[in-house]
Amino acid sequence: MSEINTLAFTKMFLHLAKYPELAVNGILLGVRSNSANDEADSSYLNFVDCIPLFHGVLSLSPMLEIALSQIDAYCSTRNLTIAGYYHANENYSDPNPNFTALRIMEKIKENNPNAVLLMIDNTLVDLNENDRFYNVFTLTDKTWKNVNETHIVNDESRLSALSLVKRNQHRQIIDFDNHLDSISNDWRNPNIRNELNATSF
Repeated sequence: MSEINTLAFTKMFLHLAKYPELAVNGILLGVRSNSANDEADSSYLNFVDCIPLFHGVLSLSPMLEIALSQIDAYCSTRNLTIAGYYHANENYSDPNPNFTALRIMEKIKENNPNAVLLMIDNTLVDLNENDRFYNVFTLTDKTWKNVNETHIVNDESRLSALSLVKRNQHRQIIDFDNHLDSISNDWRNPNIRNELNATSF
């Protein structure tokens, strides 16, 4: 079972909206389990933030290693863990995991066996009609299985994402590609959190 909060949902949607003609990907962060008592609940994923990674070329291994290392260090100071990965193919009509998505997921699952894959589905991106713009997959018996029915999105997430896109906040989202262009670009995107805190429905 998994649940996504408004911040993670909105940042992921803004990343997709900023680069609608390109492949994009990113990391989903969840709350880290700290004690043996949490082990029973370790398969429940609560996504509380997302880190946009790249746009265009997604399979740059050295840059991915740098990004994952920095994200892991960020997580270690905030009781977070890398709990999922999202991926949008360049081909508008292709919502299926490709080689790059599966390889990155393999790497993530080495450290978090319960991590899930969110594949962007462009037939769902109209949030006026749909509650989410992706499908959720988990690896079961060496097969990727759709687990949409066990994934929770609240109405506030959808409304927040639509609101920020209408205010052109997708142009402000920073991914790791932008950070590599200039280290002054903050891949944590604190401005998006501030915008959400200032938004009411």
